[in-house]
Amino acid sequence: MKRLFFLLVICLSPLFAYSQLGIFPKGYETLDTTAFRVFYEFNYPPTFKMAKRPAIVSVEDSLKQEKSTDYMVLEIGTKGISKFYSDYKRRLDSLIMDVLKNPQKVALFQETIKNSGIQKADDREIFKNYPEGKITVTDQAAISAFTYEENPDEIQWQITSDTMTCLNYLCQKATCDFRGRHYEAWFAPDLPVNDGPWKFAGLPGLILYAVDSENQYIFKAVALENVQTPLQFAKRDYIKTSRKEVDKIKKRFAEDPLGYTMNAVPGAQVPESVPDGKGGMISREDLKMIYNPMELE
Repeated sequence: MKRLFFLLVICLSPLFAYSQLGIFPKGYETLDTTAFRVFYEFNYPPTFKMAKRPAIVSVEDSLKQEKSTDYMVLEIGTKGISKFYSDYKRRLDSLIMDVLKNPQKVALFQETIKNSGIQKADDREIFKNYPEGKITVTDQAAISAFTYEENPDEIQWQITSDTMTCLNYLCQKATCDFRGRHYEAWFAPDLPVNDGPWKFAGLPGLILYAVDSENQYIFKAVALENVQTPLQFAKRDYIKTSRKEVDKIKKRFAEDPLGYTMNAVPGAQVPESVPDGKGGMISREDLKMIYNPMELE
């Protein structure tokens, strides 16, 4: 869906200078030094799902929309700050910024994405203990970037005696109810780090596996890596708000993606259809989506 946002802006409006788009970095602030990284395979249902399948979308493509896989990175810093983000998003942002700087590459963008192996990417970046004692989340909808803070103590875990092995580490099970879903998480006491994927933390060991009760959202650690690199926060034109306000914005976007996106472009007109990238057109009505957030409450 990120490719759609990009094509709407590039193909249907005057070409934006890179510096005018709030979703792209304007520099980086180093918050900490990464001590090690954890790589997770993240399986999840699409956050935005087409409300109805346009005729131009094949049955195969439609089935692919039912489940997405992303590869997430948890960077854990020496000073207690951590960063959780999508490696697909990092790579896709880099490709888009390259095209913005070199407009002649627009025609090759779809083919470049196809050859890159990049799939749908989670837009959120989650920083724990930044600022101290808080969680900072950055997110985006269309061409707007948002940030909000949360308290990390909202998750109340119940630790059980069940065990299993993940990445050759003996893990112990814990469960919780969090914002409308029930989760189980498996943490490794031999990795005494109070952290984990997404917003999960607060257990006496690194969380290597987490899943909700309906097997919709699955985080599975696939690798650990010792590194010494800057743990950075991207400087963007963030709109400071709350999680619930971001949810409202995303719901409005889902109800009319084309109108929401083009109304954010100065001087742009909202067309009734746009090129689908395959030689056809897709209507404004067929672009409508269902918003399916991970956090239900």
